[in-house]
Amino acid sequence: MQKRLLSIIFAALLVSFSSLYSQEKYDSNQSDVTPEWSPEPDRKSRFGDDKKVKDEDAAKPLPKSTNFLVYGATVGSPGSINFNVGYYYKDIVVRASGGRWNPNWWGWQADLGYSFWKTPMIAHSVSVVIGQFEVDPFSPDLGHGGQNQYPTNVNVPGYEHKNPTYEDTIIRSYIAQQNPNLAAVLEYESRDNRKLHLTQRYIGLTYDILMGNFFLQLGGGIGAGDYKNPQLLIQLGYLFDTR
Repeated sequence: MQKRLLSIIFAALLVSFSSLYSQEKYDSNQSDVTPEWSPEPDRKSRFGDDKKVKDEDAAKPLPKSTNFLVYGATVGSPGSINFNVGYYYKDIVVRASGGRWNPNWWGWQADLGYSFWKTPMIAHSVSVVIGQFEVDPFSPDLGHGGQNQYPTNVNVPGYEHKNPTYEDTIIRSYIAQQNPNLAAVLEYESRDNRKLHLTQRYIGLTYDILMGNFFLQLGGGIGAGDYKNPQLLIQLGYLFDTR
């Protein structure tokens, strides 16, 4: 009986010792397999900082879609070859264009517009324009632009118009009867040195597009001068900008 009791006590101690040893081994292994992704007190893991890292190489900002200056050159109305300057302020567009190439070949135009669609690369607008121009084409044909009487370079009554009036015809006939040589000289001078200056003042409505640095303006106008109404208004060119 005493031996059996000692055997039971010895077995109980052995089981207790085994359980204690197993628990210590489990705790040791548990500390060794801590997952690397578990957060630490400074909010970092072993894979790196959990916070979003800012990109130090930020992308270059896009061009502005408003509040910028444009300048450049175009061909077309009003001065054939024009210098342009303008400003896009919010939805308002102001622009001036023109050129002067000789005393009788020049033109100017002022625009006030509304930009109804803008992106950093393109701007659409409509503009009310006013302008004036004068040209002196070489050897013009009668009736060009609705003008029927072209002035000459001869300030002599009867020879001041390329297309003679009824009064001019009477004066020329009288001079031819009195002095045929003088009549021939005046006739030659009035034809060889005739000068034509076509002028026009106008107001119009245009559609404008600025796509990158490419500029196009297309519209129509009416006014007073040597050209029939309506007139075609067009400019095509290249404009630099400060976007």
